[in-house]
Amino acid sequence: MLWLIWQMWFFLILAFLMGLGLGWRLWSASGEAGKALQAARDEIGRLQRENDSLSSVAARHQAALEASQSSAKPESADSKPMAKPAKTKAAARAKTPSRTVEASDLTELKGLGPKAAEALNAGGVTSFEQIAAWTKSDIAKWDEALTARGRIERDDWVGQAKAKIA
Repeated sequence: MLWLIWQMWFFLILAFLMGLGLGWRLWSASGEAGKALQAARDEIGRLQRENDSLSSVAARHQAALEASQSSAKPESADSKPMAKPAKTKAAARAKTPSRTVEASDLTELKGLGPKAAEALNAGGVTSFEQIAAWTKSDIAKWDEALTARGRIERDDWVGQAKAKIA
């Protein structure tokens, strides 16, 4: 056996060095992967903050546009008022604050951050009662306005709001 080792010393040293090299390469690659993962997480966070910022700006612009359109269209005496579609009680409560409803801290709902709460406030939604009264169409409208990508239904804001007012 000793004779075999003596004859193959070159191959044994070569195999040992190759093992060291492979181990060093794998160990150093894991550090690079960790850095790349952290960079990706940072980029995701930055994009989410930018998305929230853009959503709130869009909601403010939409509210300003609606306000300017409503003030630009005064009703004249000779024009007929257009027939308005019937509103359900839930839709009416979701769009206008009720008499006794005071503003709620909407960020208490899971998945609703400060930027989204700001956009909802700019759009007239200030209380849990209003969110609890949302219909499917209201959810779709706000999902698009907030660019929430289904978060309203996924985090069940309506159910959470109902639980808060109960």
